[in-house]
Amino acid sequence: MEPRDTLLLVDDQQADRAVLRELFQEEYNLLEAENGDQALLLLEENHTRIAAVLLDLLMPAKDGFTVLAEMRAKRVLPETPVVVITAQDSAARAARAFELGASDFIVKPFEPCAVRRRVRNLVELSRYKRCLEELAEEQANALRQSNEVMVDTLSSIIEYRGAKSGRHILRIRRFTKLLLEELARSCPEYQLDGRKIAVISAAAALHDIGKIAIPDAILNKPGQLTPEEFEVMKTHSAIGCRMLEQLDGMGDREYLRYAWDICRYHHERWEGEGYPDGLRGERIPLWAQAVGLADAYEALTTDRGYQDACSHEQAMNMILNGACGSFSPKLLECFKHLRDAFAALACTYTDDPPAAGGGPLTPHDVSVPHAGGLDMLQTAQVKYLTLLRYVNATVVEVDLDQGVYHMVYDPNPDFALLRSGASFAESMRNLVQRAVHPDDRARVLEFLKNSGEEFFAEGLMKYRHRYRVYSAMIGDYRWYEATLLRIDVDDLHSRKGLAVWREAETAEAEDTRERETALRSLWSGVQCCRNDRWFTLMGVSENFSALVGYTTAELEQRFQNRLTGLILPEDRAEVRRRTREQLTLGSGVELEYRLVRKDGQVIWVLEKSRMVTEADGVEYLYCVLVDISRTKKAQEELRLSLERHQIILAQTNDIIFEWDVAGGTVSYSPNWKERFGYAPMTGGVGEAIPKASHIHPEDAPVFLDALRALMDGAHYEEMELRIAKADGRYLWCRIRATAQQREDGRPIKVVGVVMDIDGEKRANQALRDKAERDGLTRLLNKNSARRRIEAYLSEAEGERAALLIIDVDNFKQVNDSYGHMFGDAVLARLSEEIRGLFRADDIVSRIGGDEFLVFLKRVPDTDLVEERCGRLIEAFQGMFQKELVGWSLSCSVGAALSPEHGAAFQELFQRADQALYRAKRRGKNCYELYRAQKDGGFPQPGAPLMAVGERIDSGGRPGTAEDGLVQYAFRRLYESGDVENTVQDILALVGRRFNVSRTYIFENTPDNRACRNTFEWCSEGVEPQIDRLQHIEYQRDLGGRYEENFDEHGVFYCPDVTRLPKCQYDILEAQDVKSLLQCAIRDNGVFRGYVGFDECVGSRLWTQEQIDALTHIAGFLSVFLLKLRSQQQAEERARDLRIALDNQNSWIYVIDPDTYEMLFINAKTRAVAAQAAEGLRCYQAFLHRDAPCGNCPARDIRRDVNRTVEFYNPVLDVWSLADASLIRWSGREACLINCHDITRYKKTCDPER
Repeated sequence: MEPRDTLLLVDDQQADRAVLRELFQEEYNLLEAENGDQALLLLEENHTRIAAVLLDLLMPAKDGFTVLAEMRAKRVLPETPVVVITAQDSAARAARAFELGASDFIVKPFEPCAVRRRVRNLVELSRYKRCLEELAEEQANALRQSNEVMVDTLSSIIEYRGAKSGRHILRIRRFTKLLLEELARSCPEYQLDGRKIAVISAAAALHDIGKIAIPDAILNKPGQLTPEEFEVMKTHSAIGCRMLEQLDGMGDREYLRYAWDICRYHHERWEGEGYPDGLRGERIPLWAQAVGLADAYEALTTDRGYQDACSHEQAMNMILNGACGSFSPKLLECFKHLRDAFAALACTYTDDPPAAGGGPLTPHDVSVPHAGGLDMLQTAQVKYLTLLRYVNATVVEVDLDQGVYHMVYDPNPDFALLRSGASFAESMRNLVQRAVHPDDRARVLEFLKNSGEEFFAEGLMKYRHRYRVYSAMIGDYRWYEATLLRIDVDDLHSRKGLAVWREAETAEAEDTRERETALRSLWSGVQCCRNDRWFTLMGVSENFSALVGYTTAELEQRFQNRLTGLILPEDRAEVRRRTREQLTLGSGVELEYRLVRKDGQVIWVLEKSRMVTEADGVEYLYCVLVDISRTKKAQEELRLSLERHQIILAQTNDIIFEWDVAGGTVSYSPNWKERFGYAPMTGGVGEAIPKASHIHPEDAPVFLDALRALMDGAHYEEMELRIAKADGRYLWCRIRATAQQREDGRPIKVVGVVMDIDGEKRANQALRDKAERDGLTRLLNKNSARRRIEAYLSEAEGERAALLIIDVDNFKQVNDSYGHMFGDAVLARLSEEIRGLFRADDIVSRIGGDEFLVFLKRVPDTDLVEERCGRLIEAFQGMFQKELVGWSLSCSVGAALSPEHGAAFQELFQRADQALYRAKRRGKNCYELYRAQKDGGFPQPGAPLMAVGERIDSGGRPGTAEDGLVQYAFRRLYESGDVENTVQDILALVGRRFNVSRTYIFENTPDNRACRNTFEWCSEGVEPQIDRLQHIEYQRDLGGRYEENFDEHGVFYCPDVTRLPKCQYDILEAQDVKSLLQCAIRDNGVFRGYVGFDECVGSRLWTQEQIDALTHIAGFLSVFLLKLRSQQQAEERARDLRIALDNQNSWIYVIDPDTYEMLFINAKTRAVAAQAAEGLRCYQAFLHRDAPCGNCPARDIRRDVNRTVEFYNPVLDVWSLADASLIRWSGREACLINCHDITRYKKTCDPER
């Protein structure tokens, strides 16, 4: 399932979208639409990725209510929640929005934090709802499968009463499923989907449940039933329905409805000859018809007490020919198409028991192959066209209700004018006026004027008349019989018909003259061939012989007059196939293929043929061949040129497009869909894009301007814009377009390229953002804020605004008392608080160490400015009361208004600074508005000219650690023999000392792709997390390179986890973490995990001394833990090596190469030399000697490194081939000796031994 991580912002006002963008851009991907049409287009392409829609009501064209209505009609609601955000505060509007499916209604102006939280809650609620629905569906499926097993079991018990196999039910269900799936493919009007088919096929198991009430004497009677007995048997349908009616309200109502229909009607037949109700045609439920056909096939192909089983072929013929009653023609067509599938399924689920050990066979054990070839509709179409070809008539389908007609089959060029008009009536008038004999025209026109309408109005089925039509082939008029047939005979109000023209009967002499005329009309290489598999030549012209280089006699002698013999072998199958295809649509054939001349040259020919059925009843093709080798050569050169062009295109990521200005269509290179995830807009670009497109609303004017410039005669245009992708993200693209123009300068076509510059734009944006923003607070710096304020003042001339300067009082004391890192954390928190107090489009900036600037746009009055200043003072007073012991944080604010106090930035800044100076002189912790009479003069002598000027240095890391704790932790680790318990004790000591909620250690897996919680201490009331955090993948769970959170000193300090990326925040929120401090574990510069300290009660600010102390302790823990893990790995490898050596089928031991003392003896060696033990010398243990052997394999092993010798052990009476190798064992050099028993080999070579 794709993640829903995108919000769709729908508002025609760019400023309002900018406010919402500022609120949500860090948490979600954003798509934007400026009108209802564009919103619906983006919803259609991205609905699986959109988490919520933020919708304005007042928009041009389609307003918000219309969008909601169309979303509900398309069933996008409530899957995608909609939050209506509007300035129209009306109870009626809110009620209407909720009625149409809106999930929330927010009135502008709004509180940003509240809106962010409401949207986040709504998205989370929607996500939980989808998860619950998926869980419910899984449980329902499990319950349904359980019910199916129970129903199958009960049904099988009933069938066993009737001497049927328990597999009868299984086959009925599978046969029914096959029929319904084929019907769904061939007849979409029945609206059968996979879920409905599954329910019906499951309900089919209950088709004969009523037989439980039929007496055994009737049910199991070996012969035919008497009429009275058959009447009793027929009651099982009604009995079964009564049984199912008792279950109403106790289960799935849809399942029971299908089961009831199947149980009652599966013995009904199409022509009304069934029981119990004698229903006919479509009145019989479709699912009951399918089960009835499946039951009939099952009854014929299995042994019953009253008959033996039929073969598959015999059963097929009996059902198709009505031996089991009549069935729906559509169902029979599906049945014919499934003949192979039915046979395979019957073999798969045979009544023979499964092979031993195979276990019970479930319906999912075997996949029945679907019959290949044509489906039912294709088969019917082929039959239809074959019949038309046989009739050899011109056929037109006419629908007067819709005003459309379709030339279905056109073998005769005499009726080419039937394609000349915009309507059937117009085409007929053209035919009458230009081709019908003058004496017949009035009569035909009269029919068209009156009789055609009367034909349908009076309910006639068929009308026929004759008239003459001019034939260019014979240069004279021919008599034709024209017939009008009604198509839908059951609906007398329908005006659909078939118009058929057939040549009237003529004398044989006229037929002969026509054939001769046809021959005379052909030219170049001419031949007449029979329409068989070889296209046997019946006659050829001299030009044909010259074309291929063979005489008539050579053609007969070498090729038996078979044209296929002259065709290049690679082309023969294709010529046969295309000839058959074209003859199904008419009597004309046009092909291109290759012939092999007598001199071996291969030539391309164009064949034009017409099929004629002669008096002998055989079809002949009269053909003309034209040598087109030069043309094909030119085409091949063109193809290669285009292929080279395509190769070049394939090697670039750019998208090529071509716009046909006159036709209004655009074609693209295939990589558009690969790049954006959906098919591009191809028609009506000029009209569609202004209404709805995938272009970002802010960039659409740029595109439209370029479009207008190209239409007005510009030769080249280039633009950069954002285009939405299917995953809910925008991609920056550069479009270069060049116009091909007529002589008058108007464009014919526009060709160009769409280049992906997303990485380049985002990199530039990141650099620009880095240059414009303060590194600590991420607020705008003074220069970038100034540029934006000056731009606003110049564009919104005369509009009221306010500039505020905020100075944190006595901030130097914070740095001096708690360290610069603590001061940085305070400034970061303050910047967040200030940002949250103002609107998203207000400008907030850090202009100095502890000084901030705020520019408020669209200020209605002075009261708003004073209200915001008062909220700033209150907010500062309530912060850091726990951390800053002995004093409280406060700020002073100075404000100036535009245009009253100035219309330029510098002027406003100076006036606000003067007001700030006055607030400082009042005693700080207050705000002042600029007043000209008080602030306009010069300050007193000795007073500072500006209040803004205090600075702090955030780069240093002063302070000392708490030496006692650090030294104690190091001493405990150094002296401890149990590192793991000591680490746990130190974590507990640190947690209590610093009063944190949780201390812990995470260690990486060997591949560094994941980590696990190996140590944890929790304070009282804090829930342990170690069991839940045993495998955390960095990429999947933490969003990638988690180590990048740590600074150059290996410290990751986050006083507020809500600022972290969503994936990291989610995993921490589940642990109730509010703030954290982590120190990296590194091994030779490689990130191997981290030591962490969590606060779960609230945000916490650490002093520099505390951070230094914890960093030192974490460093000690890291060193000892890495050493411990290294030792454990070495011991584990040694243990594995000993186990491996013990499992070897050789005598293996390890000795000291200097003393020959044994360091290790494997199990097999111990088995043959029980007295051997580690610490003994090998020559003592195995040879009972006082000194090493002269040819000992370990001798000089340091020099040789590897050595192999044969030696005899008289004590054990064995010959050995000993391999000695110099190895490292337990940290020192040793000699491993591997002895292979070769006693049998030696005794075979020398029996005396």
